[in-house]
Amino acid sequence: MTMANISPSPAPRGRRIPLSQFWLDWRISLFLVAVCALVLGAGLLALWGWRAAPPPVTHASPAIHRERGEVYERLGKLEEAIGEYGVALALSPTDPALHRALAGLFEKQGRIADAIATYERALELDPASPEAPDIRGRLEQLRQAR
Repeated sequence: MTMANISPSPAPRGRRIPLSQFWLDWRISLFLVAVCALVLGAGLLALWGWRAAPPPVTHASPAIHRERGEVYERLGKLEEAIGEYGVALALSPTDPALHRALAGLFEKQGRIADAIATYERALELDPASPEAPDIRGRLEQLRQAR
């Protein structure tokens, strides 16, 4: 083989940094800091995002307002939950499940008179429901506690 047949070695691509000096290059350090900030920021947004209130709705549906009420209840925002159940009841006033859920919220707030009235309305709407005996027992407990 002659020297003419040997291909020249490829041109070097940038400078090589020894592993011991890896953190000393400012561009690499800046890149790694930026990646860490992005990951940390995304994690914090995900963590805070699940506690946010549900977005406002523009169309009327009792099911949507009931679900929003359940979310507010899980977040501990009972006033907002009662408001959402109130809107759902305005859209569907003959739904006994909505009355039972609203009565439970009134009970959690200590609004015993409102809870009793709402439980009674739920029984009027569906006296033969499977929950009727439990509701009657709960009504008796609330009346005695008053």
